[in-house]
Amino acid sequence: MRGLTIVGIILIVLGIGALVVNVIPVHHQEQEAKIGSLTINSDKETDYIIPNYVGIIAIVAGVGLAVAGTRKA
Repeated sequence: MRGLTIVGIILIVLGIGALVVNVIPVHHQEQEAKIGSLTINSDKETDYIIPNYVGIIAIVAGVGLAVAGTRKA
């Protein structure tokens, strides 16, 4: 049952992190043109938005797992 508590705590921390950090920026390069050995690349940034309900669900599930992990059968 100790593993259940650890997973619950990890979910709580990730849920709080999801509520604090709402956007995850991802940088990548795209090849725009290629002529012979000459290539033209451009840097692009894509933002992935984390909805607030994802963090709330993770916190609630983490609390549930942490409580279930502390109970004795």
